[in-house]
Amino acid sequence: MKHNLLLDAGLSLEKEHLVAEKKEKNVYIKHYVLTDKDEKIYRNRKGDYFTISFDDKILYENEKILAKVFQKTFKTFLAKYHKGGTILFVGLGNSSLLGDSFGVKVLNQLIATNQYNDFLTIPKVALFAPETTNKTGISSFRLIEMVVKDLKPDVIVLLDSFVTNQTKFLNRTIEINDCGVIFADQLRSNKTITFDTFHIPVLSVGFPTLLKFHKTYLSKFSLEEDLRIVSQLIAKSINHILLS
Repeated sequence: MKHNLLLDAGLSLEKEHLVAEKKEKNVYIKHYVLTDKDEKIYRNRKGDYFTISFDDKILYENEKILAKVFQKTFKTFLAKYHKGGTILFVGLGNSSLLGDSFGVKVLNQLIATNQYNDFLTIPKVALFAPETTNKTGISSFRLIEMVVKDLKPDVIVLLDSFVTNQTKFLNRTIEINDCGVIFADQLRSNKTITFDTFHIPVLSVGFPTLLKFHKTYLSKFSLEEDLRIVSQLIAKSINHILLS
C-alpha cells in the first residue's frame, strides 16, 4: 500500500489544519499541521506537511518556477532537522514498475558524497534503494534498518511514489513531510520508518503517480514524461541545495 496524498482529505483539512499558503505564478504552496488526535481521522501521522501543486503549463513550459519553489521549501525544511551529520536518501518503490519508480528515479540522479573524507565543506550524502520484497526476498524495512544502524545518519529522507483519489492532484503535486512511512499492508507488518523507530528525523518527498479508483489503480498517459521532468527537477534541486 502506497502513502496517500494528504490533500485527499478535503475541506476539513483546509478549514482546520492549513496554517499558511502562498502562490507563485501558478504554483500553490500550502503548509498543514496534524496533531495526535488527527491521525485516526485522516489516516496520516502527526507532523508538518507542505504541498506544492501546479498545472500543465508550469510543468511543461515553466518548470524553473516549480524548481525554485521546491528548492526553497525543501531547503528550509531540511535545515530544521539536519545538524551536520550524514543525510541518508532512500529511494522506495519498484524500479521496474513505472508507477512505483519515482523514488528510484530521483535517487539515481542524486550525488553521493559520503565516501569522501577530505571535503569537509559539503554535507555527507548517502544513497540507498532497497527495491521491493518481491524482488529481493528481503524486507525493505529490514534492509533500511541495517543501513541506518551501520551509517548512523543525522536525518533520513524518503523518496516515494504516492497515491491520490483525485484526478487533479495526479502527477501535479509534490508533498514534503516529516512523518515517515508505514509499511503495514505492503509487508503485512506494522514496521515503520519514522522518528519513533530510529530516533532520527525522517522526511518524505512524495509524488502521486497513481489514482485510486475503487479497487483499481490508474495512471496518466503522460506518466513517463511527467516522471522524467519531476524526478530530474527534484534531484537537481537537492543536489544544488547540498553542494552549492
